[in-house]
Amino acid sequence: MLHRTLSKSQHDVADHEENPYGVLFPWFTVLIGIFVYYIISRYAHFVPYTAVMFISGALMGFLSLHTFDNAIIESTRLWLGINGEVILLVFLPGLLFLDSYNINVYLFRQAFSQLLLFAFPMVLAGTSLTALVAYYILPYGWSFDLCMTFGSILAATDPVAVAVLLNELGAPSRLKIHISGESLLNDGSAVVFYHIFSLRFFYELGVEGFGEDIGWLRGLGLFLRLSLGGACIGIIFGVGLVTLLFNFNRRLSQEENVIQVTSTITIAYLAFFTSEIICHTSGIIAVVVCGITTKALGETLLNDSHLTHDFWHITEHLLNSVLFTLGGVVWGGVITSTEKNVRYFGGMDWIYVLLLFGLVVFIRFVLVFTFYPITSRIGIGTNWREAVFMSYGGLRGAVGIALALVLSAKISYYTESESLTEETRNQFREYADKLFGLVGGVAFLTLVINGPTSGPLLRVLGIVTPTITRQRVVAHYYEHMKLVILVDYLSLLAEPCFDGVDLGVIREHVSPLRDISEDDLNTAVEKYYKNCRDPNKTPNLSNIACYVSSSKSGNGERRLARTNPASRLLRTGPASERTCQSQQRQTLYDFNALLDENFVLEERSIFIELLRQEYHRQLTTGELDSRSFIPHCLLQSLDEADKGLPLNDWAASQMDGSTIAKKGDRALHAYRVGGVCNRKKARDIDFHVIRTQVLQALSFINAHRKAQETFKTEFASVNGNALALAEKTVLDESREQVSRADSAINAFDTEDVNAIKSQYICQILLHKSASYFEKHVKNGLMTEKEAGEFLMPFDRDLRKLRLSSELKTKIRQLNRRKIAPELE
Repeated sequence: MLHRTLSKSQHDVADHEENPYGVLFPWFTVLIGIFVYYIISRYAHFVPYTAVMFISGALMGFLSLHTFDNAIIESTRLWLGINGEVILLVFLPGLLFLDSYNINVYLFRQAFSQLLLFAFPMVLAGTSLTALVAYYILPYGWSFDLCMTFGSILAATDPVAVAVLLNELGAPSRLKIHISGESLLNDGSAVVFYHIFSLRFFYELGVEGFGEDIGWLRGLGLFLRLSLGGACIGIIFGVGLVTLLFNFNRRLSQEENVIQVTSTITIAYLAFFTSEIICHTSGIIAVVVCGITTKALGETLLNDSHLTHDFWHITEHLLNSVLFTLGGVVWGGVITSTEKNVRYFGGMDWIYVLLLFGLVVFIRFVLVFTFYPITSRIGIGTNWREAVFMSYGGLRGAVGIALALVLSAKISYYTESESLTEETRNQFREYADKLFGLVGGVAFLTLVINGPTSGPLLRVLGIVTPTITRQRVVAHYYEHMKLVILVDYLSLLAEPCFDGVDLGVIREHVSPLRDISEDDLNTAVEKYYKNCRDPNKTPNLSNIACYVSSSKSGNGERRLARTNPASRLLRTGPASERTCQSQQRQTLYDFNALLDENFVLEERSIFIELLRQEYHRQLTTGELDSRSFIPHCLLQSLDEADKGLPLNDWAASQMDGSTIAKKGDRALHAYRVGGVCNRKKARDIDFHVIRTQVLQALSFINAHRKAQETFKTEFASVNGNALALAEKTVLDESREQVSRADSAINAFDTEDVNAIKSQYICQILLHKSASYFEKHVKNGLMTEKEAGEFLMPFDRDLRKLRLSSELKTKIRQLNRRKIAPELE
């Protein structure tokens, strides 16, 4: 058996209290989780992450019994011997606080009567029914107290996978609060029942000080103390946390924002410890009530709510990864252990796992619909469709796994008592192993069966079917997105370096622009001019008119001029003339002031920081490809430029000076196009160098021009709309750098340069299209599923564009192929 096999190694570990290998297991599991997430997010999105981590842990548990010792195996065995109370203290506060804080407090208050019914009477009934199944059907000879302990462990539901699904599909708020609220409260009630019945079971072992013979009256008093006491402690700590958040009110202090986040996790863990260890009440209920209290009273007191949520999401991910892997290790050891060459967890046990899984789901349906006549008439109500989904979506997860680990750890520890006979010791260890094997099997089956099929069930029940009105709203978002990126495209055309880019090239790779009409273009032109701060920046529409679909005959440009109030934009003059016109507006300089070299140094440092900020903005918006060496070169050039000398960042940004960067960029290019195995594709490396130089120059020029505008705007109002000579010196240096970058572009073949510019604009517009919907999801205006229908094609187009732009043959085709509709 697992406990017997690992007992010696655990004793050896106990002799070395400062064994450093204990640090390895959690970070190794997180590393596994990184690879697991990458695989399932791209190739098996429907598979729950926690289920795969559980199976990974099971494999590690098998290897810990059947392979030679190494660092990972030793670290795994260290964690197998961890104290049961420590398991609860480490994992549960971090997992429960975020769920309780994310609750909708208003709906929680409205549905509180329903949630209480779900959490206490229904959990007790479910515990009892599951215990009867274990007592009368399972052939393990368990006492009824152990069966009740087993039932309380399986009564705790885990809504993580289902909650994510509900958010993605845009399920009704009522169903969300029922799922999440019930889970929070029944986790607390399940642990309370577990505490009571496990004490009675432990008492059967006969070890002094382990367990208690609790009568029914004493059990009722213990239930009230655990639940109500935990709630009171949670309120106290919640109010204390709100007080701390109220006093840390310096929103502009980043350090104070970090202290606020630190306060939340500190109070969450202290609330659990105080309630569970010091006051002997329910730590889970304390943490849940603390989180809800903080949400109700202190939500607006957070200086940086995004920082808080991001921190807690990271914490939840780390804890879930380690907990499910640890549970899988124990489960894997149980199901693969042998006793005298006989499989300890044999074929009949697997049959009982499947039978128990079906009965647990059936019991869940029975309970939900037994209480349905009441729950449908109180609180915020419910309907039969939501009741069906609640019954099916009752997954078992983190809390159940943690409780089973605690039971296994306690039995393993206390059965070492010398007062026990060998028969009793082996019997109770067998009880614990069989129980964990069944709990792990049921939890795994609910994750891999109920979890992935919950989405289709939602659709079959019609819970997330969008209405016609909602479909119109989403369609409106798409039309508005087309207008936004069309305006952005006009803004790019207003830049001299993009003057000759043809719409036919852009439409091939930017799908929202493929079906624009005259009205779309007219609206975009009006909007562009309305928002344009510089009237001299006018886009050249001569390359657009012939691609605009229209039911009328005639030249497209003349039609646009006839229908568009802003027809003065339609011009065919050379870019140089417009550039001269845009430069007629001169900046005033204060020549009365003497040139101060120290002031020049200070102004140059400010300008360099503006450039750095602009490069980071380009990375955020997709103008700079973060998966290339171009950002590295540009940002490094600023470090080279900030040495007290005149600006020379263009020369510093050239990759030719860095052999490592040059080789790394070529290796990345070969990897992208498959040149590692395909020499024909690798021959385009010379063109890749040209493409890299042009893209780097374009980003460089745009960053300098934006920085110049910001620089002049910031200082023009200081001294009567005049700039000092120090500012003029810095601006002249910047213009010189822009001129050098522009000369570098002009040195290449015009056809290649225009094709690269086209790809660059496509990349920008696709990223802007995606960010439009991502912003709507973040603001709650769209569900992830609704946005995903648009984001997935954009992501696919970006990957295709990135691959085609790496190859000379492809990028020349990009510039030559036109998609001009036939004009009637």
